[in-house]
Amino acid sequence: MFKSALRALLLMMLMPCGIVQAGAPKPSIPLSQLPQGQRWLEHFQNDLLPFWNLPDAWGEPRGNFPTFRCNDGRLPSLVEPCPEIGSAPGWIKENVGREFVRMQSRQTYFYGVAYHLTGDPRMLELARAGVQYLRDHALDKESGSAISYWEKGIAGPPPLQRTSQDLAYAQLGMAMYYYLTRDEEVLADILRLKAHIFNHYWQVDWGMLRWVAKDEKGVEDARQELVSQLDQINAYMLLLTPILPEPKRTQWKQELTQLANMMIEKYFAPEQHLFWGTVHDAKGKTLGSRHTDFGHTAKALWMIERIGRLTNDKVLIEFATREASVVLKKAYLAESGSWASKPRRDGSLDIHKEWWIYAELDQTAATLALADPFYSGYLVKTYDYWLRYLVDHEHHEIFGWVNGENHQGGDGPKIHQWKSGYHSAEHALVSFLTSQSLHQKPITVFFALAAPTQELRPYFFSGKVVKTQTFPLPGFGRLKKIKATFGRLH
Repeated sequence: MFKSALRALLLMMLMPCGIVQAGAPKPSIPLSQLPQGQRWLEHFQNDLLPFWNLPDAWGEPRGNFPTFRCNDGRLPSLVEPCPEIGSAPGWIKENVGREFVRMQSRQTYFYGVAYHLTGDPRMLELARAGVQYLRDHALDKESGSAISYWEKGIAGPPPLQRTSQDLAYAQLGMAMYYYLTRDEEVLADILRLKAHIFNHYWQVDWGMLRWVAKDEKGVEDARQELVSQLDQINAYMLLLTPILPEPKRTQWKQELTQLANMMIEKYFAPEQHLFWGTVHDAKGKTLGSRHTDFGHTAKALWMIERIGRLTNDKVLIEFATREASVVLKKAYLAESGSWASKPRRDGSLDIHKEWWIYAELDQTAATLALADPFYSGYLVKTYDYWLRYLVDHEHHEIFGWVNGENHQGGDGPKIHQWKSGYHSAEHALVSFLTSQSLHQKPITVFFALAAPTQELRPYFFSGKVVKTQTFPLPGFGRLKKIKATFGRLH
């Protein structure tokens, strides 16, 4: 239960205090300058998809998607690695040779988005292959857990030493596939893994999820990590809750509200307008600490705002909207029309770009713009920067890091144990959906269902279905391709 004292504090924080968007784009920037949805479809099809629609990306067998690839899309050689992997930081190189379930799941998600945006059955086939591989090989039938990685064919680590974050991302690809297809067998596996996470990782006296369930040294299981909570929300719970059968739908809504309130109570730093990445150690409650950045903060606020909309919780909506306005103002770099990544220990801004942080800030601004077009002023500039500098225009996909001074990217591998197609695909999807809505254009996406249903939703948003069309979908049994058109998003 959310503490009444905390809710009272939130209400006081939400009282008007004259926030001025100093340094932010003026609302007079015309909406006509914002790219329409078609630009984001072109970005997805021309800039992103070619990197993933290659035999080297499909895995052997198909669905066993590789964790590491060279920047030109080739599979790397362990004998003569491509330069970007050979010169990669130690935290990347030491994991070459491992195949990570979270990355297979993220690539599965990518193909799900590809079908959602294009209706191409080949993309749904790849998503299905990824889901089937995860279900057959990554889900631990005995414990109910999910494997974190394989190394030389050996699964690791032991079940209760797997992180709650890894378990959340093992759900991502299956969740997107269920969202598209309503496959009940896939849902059963999602529910089983979710039960394992909350049964074994929820620490009652903390009121939150552990990082790992058990550590004989008593170190890892003492960690209190924002991502242990946050990634349950954004990887699968928020997407699936509105379309779950009852009583699961009501139960998950209550759990989402509990997670949102807990993150505010335990992790939010009002004086910094940031979420601390970790709170088990006093060192985590300082600028420059692990995961204390604009990306995790923006994602947390985006998720809290969406939970508030889903559950009609006005306090959550107002808290998230207010704090996001402050974070966007702090992160925006007017000179370059781009986002900073985080505040450094001395309070100065790290102006270099981390792709996923940039994506989360864009997605937060785009969501707020649905209710207040002021925020589209940011996007006119930050979208242009993304399309101009973060895209690898030669070999496709998105650079992981761009120098904020000279705007050059390309250093380091684009694909590794923490970077796949997840964030770039989500960024394209959210940009498409929100841009179409802001321009008052119809929003068309594709599902694969036995029949149209009124429970269709455009990703994390709500919108009225104004038209559906049904087409054959060979190779998918009773499923049909459903082309759904939505009106304006909320």
